[in-house]
Amino acid sequence: MKKLLSTLTVLSLTIGLASAGDWGKNPVEKNPVVIPAGCDCFGTGFEFSGFVAGAIPDSGDGELGGGAALGYFFTENVGVELSYTIAAFESEEHVITGNLIYRMPMKDICIAPYVLAGGGLLTNSATDGLFDVGAGLDIRLDSMGCVGIFVDATYNWVEDDRDFTLIRSGLRIPF
Repeated sequence: MKKLLSTLTVLSLTIGLASAGDWGKNPVEKNPVVIPAGCDCFGTGFEFSGFVAGAIPDSGDGELGGGAALGYFFTENVGVELSYTIAAFESEEHVITGNLIYRMPMKDICIAPYVLAGGGLLTNSATDGLFDVGAGLDIRLDSMGCVGIFVDATYNWVEDDRDFTLIRSGLRIPF
C-alpha cells in the first residue's frame, strides 16, 4: 500500500511540474507590435445628412437642388433612411424617398461603400409614386467625431415616365 501511495504521489508531482509552465523558455517581448484597430464610425444609431443634389431626367435638362435625410442603422451594415430633396425640373419638384441601406464598412480606412433601394413620391401639383435603386460611398473622419462626407446616385422610375437619376453629395453627422 505504501508503495502504491508513493508511486501515485511521485506521478502526480511529475505531471504537475510538467504542465506548470514554460520555465522561461519564451521570454516576454519588450516592445510588442500594436496593430491599429481602425475607425469605429459605422456603428448603430441615427445619422443626419445635408446635401446638394443634381437631378438628371431621361428627357430634358438636368437641374440642381438640395435636401436632407435622416437615417438609422440597426447594425453596422443594415439601416433605413428617409430623404427629402427639392429640385427644379420644368417646375419645382419635391422628391421624398424611404430606402433600405446595406453598407460594407472597411474599418481600416474608414470608408463604407453602400447600396440602397426603396420607394417614394415625386410631387408638385401632381403626385406620382417612384421606385429607386442606387449605390454610394460614405467616408468618415474618425478624428472629427466620425463626421463624414458621402456621395451617391440613384435611378428613379416614376409612374408617369418622368424617370430621372438623382446624384447627392454632402455631409453626414452621426448622433
